[in-house]
Amino acid sequence: MKTLRAIAIIVASIFLFYSSSFSADKKIATVYTSGVGGTAYIVGGAMATVVNKYVPEAQMVVEATGGTIASVRFIADKYGKGQEAFGVSDSQGLYLAYQGQKPFEKKYDMIRAVTFVYASGVNLVVPKNSPVKTYADLKGKKVAIGPAGSGLATMSVDLIAEHGLKKDQYKYIYLGFSEVPEGIQDGSIDAGFVAGSYPVPALVELSMQKELRIIPVDEKVLKKVLAESPFFGKYTLQPGAYKGVEKATPIMTFGIILETHSKSDPEFIYKITKALYDHRDELINIHPVIKEMTLQNVKNTVAFPLHPGAEKYFKEKGVTK
Repeated sequence: MKTLRAIAIIVASIFLFYSSSFSADKKIATVYTSGVGGTAYIVGGAMATVVNKYVPEAQMVVEATGGTIASVRFIADKYGKGQEAFGVSDSQGLYLAYQGQKPFEKKYDMIRAVTFVYASGVNLVVPKNSPVKTYADLKGKKVAIGPAGSGLATMSVDLIAEHGLKKDQYKYIYLGFSEVPEGIQDGSIDAGFVAGSYPVPALVELSMQKELRIIPVDEKVLKKVLAESPFFGKYTLQPGAYKGVEKATPIMTFGIILETHSKSDPEFIYKITKALYDHRDELINIHPVIKEMTLQNVKNTVAFPLHPGAEKYFKEKGVTK
């Protein structure tokens, strides 16, 4: 983790140093994301590039964290100091933070949404020849549930529990997205969760080396989860989605949200929101997943308030009332 944060800080420093428009008069705003190299990190970088280009008073830098829990705490620290900050985080983690539910120890009700960005799938991956066919088959198995402190780790445990297994009925370990494919390939884990928008690069690469399967979420469980949780969605992987996937496979998805805090200057947030949507094509050129960031999807999986600055822009576009 220390190495990861060191890399992130170095990347952010380089980004800051080489920005030709840097000025002491600019508002420096950090965008906190999950790990370096992941989709959220790339998306955060894309947003920083566009904002720095089209919002003259803004200087955005990207910093990778351990996940949503860490990002929310960093944003809360900036809130306390009256400084601008953003996050590219998961919809469930942000809802739990806003409500003050576990794994958070208090309410972070200063969190505000800017916009939905894209949906990320929760993929439980096993080798194709694995005896694990359902979530119930994880009993007694070694399962990588995601990075420590990440939203995925919370979702993984909850999703397994919905299928009838308690946390003490399987051997869980915390592994990052790049470590899970390694564990599947060398047999050090029986199954592992990897989150990302389809196609997930780590799973594409893994399937080129070892045929895999994605364990389907039970339809009854999926229906129950979606009825209870506005921050989740669903997606069906089609046969051939990855090498070894031979059947249509339903999985759960969660939203990735661009968030800030309630003390952020409304006019500043308005300008940033406008820049992101006015120059959405440039964002898509950096990462195509941002195609999902549309005016129709603004509040998709968002279960806490929009920031007034973002709401002002969306009202002008006739999206919100």
